[in-house]
Amino acid sequence: MTETPVSGSYIPTEEEARAYFAGDPRAVTFLSLTSLAWYLQRATRAIDALPLRGRKYLRDGTQALQFPREYREGYDMNEATGAAEVPQAVLDACCEEALAIYKHHQDPMALEVEKMQNRGATAASIGGEGSETWQADARTLRGGLKSEDAYRVLSNHVSRSFPIV
Repeated sequence: MTETPVSGSYIPTEEEARAYFAGDPRAVTFLSLTSLAWYLQRATRAIDALPLRGRKYLRDGTQALQFPREYREGYDMNEATGAAEVPQAVLDACCEEALAIYKHHQDPMALEVEKMQNRGATAASIGGEGSETWQADARTLRGGLKSEDAYRVLSNHVSRSFPIV
């Protein structure tokens, strides 16, 4: 089987994403797509937009993505070789966020609600038939991620405080 590379993603090939979701009933229609690349790239960008602990491992400007990272106590590494690598939690989160992005784009009502929230709406009424009020967007509470699972597995990598410069 030929591997399909995915540039700009933490998941290097589509086959790795497909293996991650093998047997997962949540992902049946997602896995039927011809290509997962766009979703994996979007998920990577969403993860990289989070306020992350530490700093990029390579500080010479050659590291395109935010992981692997260096922290006060060390860096993201392969325990056996000591080589810097992207943590498994980040790989898992990338797959989970890609699935959440796909599902979000399949739900027309979710897209309309997102548009309204982006315009500052906090409530909507449909012809006197019903109404809906929104509190803080849950994605705001998850740093912009659509997947609660992705945010949970990344929680140790997300910064809880920021230096004041």
